[in-house]
Amino acid sequence: MFNPRSLLLTAALSACSALAAGTAPNTVITNTATLTYKDALNAPRSKTSNVVTVTVRQVYALTVTPDSDELTVPTARSYATYAGASRLVPYTLTNNSNGTDSFNLSVTQSATDGYNVTTRLFLDANQDGVADTPGTPISGPVELTSGASADILVEATIPAGTADALDALFALVATSVGNNTVTDTDNYAKLTVSAIGQLNVTHTADRATANPGDTVTFTLNATVPTGNPVGAVTGVVQVDGTARNGVIVRDLLPTLEFGAVSAFSASDGTAALTGTPVYSTDGGATWTATAPSSGVNAVALLVEGSGAFLPAGSTLSMTFTATVPATALATTTQTATASATFDANLDGDGADATETTPDAAAQVTVNTVSRGALGPNGFAGGSATGDYTLRGVTISRSGDAQTTTTPIVAGTGVTFRQTLTNTGNATNDFTLAVSGAPAGWTCSVVGIDGTDTLGAAITGPVTLAVNATLNFAVTCSVPFSAAGQTNVALTVTATPAGGGAADTTTSTVASVSAAGLPVLGNGDGNTATAPTTTAVTVAANPGQNAVFPLELKNGGPVDEAFTLSGGPAGTLYYIDVNGDGLLDAGDTPVTTTAALTPGSTLQLLAVVPVDAAAPAGDTSVTFTATSTTDTSRAVSVTDTLQASAVTSGTFTPDRALSTISGGEVVYEHTLENTSNDAVNYAVGAFTSAQSSVFTYTYSTTLNGTYTSTLSGAVARGGTQSVFVKVAVASGLAETFTTSEAAAIQVTITAQKAPAGAVTLSATDTTTVQSVTGAVVKTAYLCSDAACTTSTLLNDNDPVSPGDYLRYTLQVQNTGTSTLYGAILNDQLPVDAPTSGSPVIVTSYHKLSASDAKVLFSVDGGGTWTSSATSPIALNGASGSFMAALDSDVNGVSDGAITDADVLPAGASFTVDFIVRVN
Repeated sequence: MFNPRSLLLTAALSACSALAAGTAPNTVITNTATLTYKDALNAPRSKTSNVVTVTVRQVYALTVTPDSDELTVPTARSYATYAGASRLVPYTLTNNSNGTDSFNLSVTQSATDGYNVTTRLFLDANQDGVADTPGTPISGPVELTSGASADILVEATIPAGTADALDALFALVATSVGNNTVTDTDNYAKLTVSAIGQLNVTHTADRATANPGDTVTFTLNATVPTGNPVGAVTGVVQVDGTARNGVIVRDLLPTLEFGAVSAFSASDGTAALTGTPVYSTDGGATWTATAPSSGVNAVALLVEGSGAFLPAGSTLSMTFTATVPATALATTTQTATASATFDANLDGDGADATETTPDAAAQVTVNTVSRGALGPNGFAGGSATGDYTLRGVTISRSGDAQTTTTPIVAGTGVTFRQTLTNTGNATNDFTLAVSGAPAGWTCSVVGIDGTDTLGAAITGPVTLAVNATLNFAVTCSVPFSAAGQTNVALTVTATPAGGGAADTTTSTVASVSAAGLPVLGNGDGNTATAPTTTAVTVAANPGQNAVFPLELKNGGPVDEAFTLSGGPAGTLYYIDVNGDGLLDAGDTPVTTTAALTPGSTLQLLAVVPVDAAAPAGDTSVTFTATSTTDTSRAVSVTDTLQASAVTSGTFTPDRALSTISGGEVVYEHTLENTSNDAVNYAVGAFTSAQSSVFTYTYSTTLNGTYTSTLSGAVARGGTQSVFVKVAVASGLAETFTTSEAAAIQVTITAQKAPAGAVTLSATDTTTVQSVTGAVVKTAYLCSDAACTTSTLLNDNDPVSPGDYLRYTLQVQNTGTSTLYGAILNDQLPVDAPTSGSPVIVTSYHKLSASDAKVLFSVDGGGTWTSSATSPIALNGASGSFMAALDSDVNGVSDGAITDADVLPAGASFTVDFIVRVN
């Protein structure tokens, strides 16, 4: 063995030009965003974010290719020649840094090989495998501009007298002059001492991946390289029991299903030779020249001859087909392994160390096949038979369908069992769904156990291993309105992930029968007797309450709750706890009852207020109970309210509004005359405690003339609208805010004696809001393209070409007034020189937002999209984009950004975009 050593080369090298490896060092990348919006008076305003800057650092990177580990040198990097001879071994050196760099070149040799070669390095600019200047090797550092490459030849010479079959392992090493810690050393080649013939075998498949059942074409090629000839092996193989002499190239197929040999040939370089395909069903232990109909797991090409019958330049070739097994699992590898046996040293046998070639494998990776089978309970593949009973319902199975044979009562439900099997070749996710339910039905997919207990809803994908089975259920709530429906066919679907075809099965409800109706009537204090719908009369004085005892019976098949309504305004309902027909302290107020079991009766009280100014007389009142399950199940009873016949009024309501400097608000109040006579009213002037801010005027119509006082008359039982306009002074600071609660007083005086007067009051609270927005920008250095982790960047922090940067822009309404049409404008971070145009030095990788309602536009607001899945489209001269929150005044997102889209006070949204430094 020999100690490793390095040979340092020192020569100038000019290299071919290539694409730049990144943004130039010291480039300053800047980015600024702008927020535009309108205030409540439709006046445009804007804010500019802080400027974020980062600086590109010098980075050093290089590659020497091809790569090869010292202990696993591939065939393509294995060479041979005779003692005293040389071989040229090609490499490519590439400067992957973002600036010009020089590289020291050397050759390292293994400490574990058989001998050391002597080496020199040469340029090979035209990549023809021949040194550009054979007599002048490289002798100094190699300088390359960013992205440039140089093709290098290592001339390796075997010392004279080195024993045959020894291997030398060596690698070209490149080290950056700019940063001597940047180096590439794992580039080994092997040179074998060979004074004997060689046979090089290559093996390929016509595809890298295939589906189960696909046919793959494999090709074997064996070549005698420059050097000594290859001889025949005596008894190289027995074919049909007879020994044959020559050379054999074989291929083992441990898992593939052999098809047929489609082509074969042999040549000594000048004339064709005779080749014979032979076959084995026992992995190459025995061979036959007749292809068996099945079971072939090895195939070979036998070329018969004697002596040194294959000179340099001889070629052998065979092409055959094989099928990937239908049961092959996803991502597994189907391998065909080729090797050859020959006589290298012309001693007539093939037993020497170099006379059987290393295995040459051709591999095909099995694709994932997504597929599933869905059917009725217990029959995922269809062909179902037999009946089963679930939750009291008998269900008949037939083929790929199942049907109820028990009628389903409207208002109840129905459940079917289903079975799903993963028939694909990999663990997969399946999305389950049910469709076809009529209007009003509610169907869902749920779990179910062996005791028919329903589990949670299955809303997301379920994962099944290959051939694994899932039993689940489809359960439906059948509305009362479904009575009389027949043959309701529900389609259950299982859709595999990965693009596989969905499978469906049908579950049918044969018939739905009607449910019994509820009854609401007058009560007699006895729940054992049916409620009566015969009208009753209840009397009360004005200003008092009339109490109607009622009874509500649930005549339906399931628990039902009922909403109580009807009667004059202010009617309230109570549960008559003790059933005495009187409103007692312990009686419970109710608007919607608890669920009543089928056949049960609830005692109620309808408490009807009698207007204090109502004239004497009878009024018809109707009370209604409406099922919360189905509003069509409503029942009523009509009774009579008897009332007899004072002076009063109301001025309502209190109101509160907001505006901004220069704006105004209008409050609408209703003056109602609840007395038994017409009245005169007067509204006096109101003087603001903040008179420099607020001014108050009045009118009886919204768009009428406003004055500092107001007067008029209102008929008995009549109303009068009173509008209060509050104007806010203009020119206040955008951050100014204040509030004032004004008690607006109205005095009403009866027109007839005694002319008593009452002063009524309503409070109007007006708030002046500030109008200001903000956009804050920060930058982060990401750990990867997805920005799994990140580090905050300060201004002018260094970054490298290829780094991913995340810019976070937080838009916020920092005032107290709503902003309208708030739009964030930004573009690609650029190199902005002191003179000349900005230079694009980044490219978009991802654009996202904190809220799904944030829309993006890349055409200046012409169109808006709810996602930015193709940020690459933004890369270009400026890469400008807009972002805005699609939140119209009515709260509905309409897919477009207009001035109707609002950003309320304190509201914010965040936009992130990830760029990569070029």
